[in-house]
Amino acid sequence: MFDRPFFLLFLWLIPVLAILFRYAYKQKCRSAESFLAIAMQERLMPKRDGIRVLFRSIILLSGMLLGLLAVAGPMFGVYFEEVSRKGADIFVLLDVSRSMLAEDVSPNRLKRAQSDIKDLLQRVVGDRVGLIIFAGKPMIKVPLTTDHIFYNDILDSVDTNSAPRGGTAIGDAIRKALDAMPPESNRDQAIVLITDGDDQESMPLEAAKEAAARHVRILAVGLGDTVEGGRIPIRDAVGNLTYLKHEGREVWSKVNEQTLKDIAQLTEGVYIPADTRTFDLGRIYMDYLSRLKGGEYQVEQRKKFRQQYQGFLAVAVLLLFVYLVIVESK
Repeated sequence: MFDRPFFLLFLWLIPVLAILFRYAYKQKCRSAESFLAIAMQERLMPKRDGIRVLFRSIILLSGMLLGLLAVAGPMFGVYFEEVSRKGADIFVLLDVSRSMLAEDVSPNRLKRAQSDIKDLLQRVVGDRVGLIIFAGKPMIKVPLTTDHIFYNDILDSVDTNSAPRGGTAIGDAIRKALDAMPPESNRDQAIVLITDGDDQESMPLEAAKEAAARHVRILAVGLGDTVEGGRIPIRDAVGNLTYLKHEGREVWSKVNEQTLKDIAQLTEGVYIPADTRTFDLGRIYMDYLSRLKGGEYQVEQRKKFRQQYQGFLAVAVLLLFVYLVIVESK
């Protein structure tokens, strides 16, 4: 196993250099023969020892090979490290309704939410995190997992076409998260809700009460302008930019703060009026919701491989030193 396997791609240089060294040696011999007779070569030129040349080449190439392996970061030899952390299950509920395309937040509400979720993932290393997207209907895109690389790949692929039906069903999304969480768990459980709060009669407060009964706290993030709101950009059939209209008037989407405040209050969670400002969702989670959960820290052993580049690097340096000491000629 290697920590930086990318550098192994350069191993093809070793056989190429070996061919070049052999070619260069033969060219030197031909050049000498073309200028001087063999008898004169022995008198006027240092005697080239083919065995020494071969030996020096092998030493140099071996040193380069070991140097590349050292840079690639060889890892072997297992050890176990004790890690203290909070065992938590966190579901992120991401609104992907059309209103999340509003550009009152740069570049738009949805892109900003995706960036904020990545900030969160950097802070909850080791915890299981899931992703539910919702518009008129919620969908589990990522079940609870500690594989944050996979999570980021799925997150990047999400857009306003990822969830079926239009509208915004916050209540259904909360219920979907509760159904996906183990009903009886020794791990803390939380929901991070990111939306503009424009609910379409999905009874979000009743869903929040269900979460409260399960001791699942909700961090509700209201993303977007609470005063003027933002227009919803769309593209027409030929790709021209227009804005969503209803009954001939442009639709301006505003954040419904009251619904989100009530959801957070019912679950003893936190409402974050993100508005149009920049913020670190990971830091907010750690500062507020993780403190409110009050779960106990767990100690577990994590399997790791030892870094073993030191030996490869030391031998590589030694071989290069030997290469410089040995001369080709007697």
